[in-house]
Amino acid sequence: MNRGKYNKVHPVTIFICLIIAACGSGGVVIQNTDRVADVSTFKGTTVENFESAEKILKDYTVEFKIPNPLSGQGSSIRRFDPNHEDTILCYATLLDDISTEADIKYKCAKDSLNADACDSFKTKYIQENLKDGTFRIRVSMESGFSPKSMNPDHWVIYIENAKGIVIEPFDILTTPVTSHSDSIFSEYYRVNISRHLLYRDINLYFKRTTFFGEDLLGKSNPFLVLVFTHERKTLARVAWKTVSEKKK
Repeated sequence: MNRGKYNKVHPVTIFICLIIAACGSGGVVIQNTDRVADVSTFKGTTVENFESAEKILKDYTVEFKIPNPLSGQGSSIRRFDPNHEDTILCYATLLDDISTEADIKYKCAKDSLNADACDSFKTKYIQENLKDGTFRIRVSMESGFSPKSMNPDHWVIYIENAKGIVIEPFDILTTPVTSHSDSIFSEYYRVNISRHLLYRDINLYFKRTTFFGEDLLGKSNPFLVLVFTHERKTLARVAWKTVSEKKK
């Protein structure tokens, strides 16, 4: 993985969020988000097989789109864009203890690894991906424009806790860009059109315990919001509900 520079949250944003946190009520309200994934029901779940691992990863993943920062530089969206040149398709996966276990077992099963090979893969996975005292959000990107358009330094990326406090990534690592070519049928043009897509993962590492001593994945914080901004414009806000509301 590559370790790159990344943009910082503007101080005014932090100040506003701290005011919101100080004035907010205690209710669980997830506002102004494009998508919300409810993963609160997975607490204590055991990952038993490929099917359960696949379901967990699917439920822990939120799909969204952001404008491609380099394509057209503000030109109008194409009517037909098979290569996703105007937009970047993103799949953000919250990786806590349960979904990390699911991620490992899913890849072992997908590659038909036996028990010994899976143990070796797990050891390597932990060494390469896990950092003590942190959790990850993996943003898998798909675009057809340019590898440079998926560099994390195009955006300010951060999370907010349930109180609206901004938490910046402790570290950001990227995987190498890979590519895949195929063709799809265009209903608009009534022909098969070839396409060439690029893929990259951006791994966001966050310290699990904040400066204030709060466990971001604990009971005191019922949800997390992931935010992408570009030139102070919010492009996406997606969330994970991590704690179930108490029954009355």
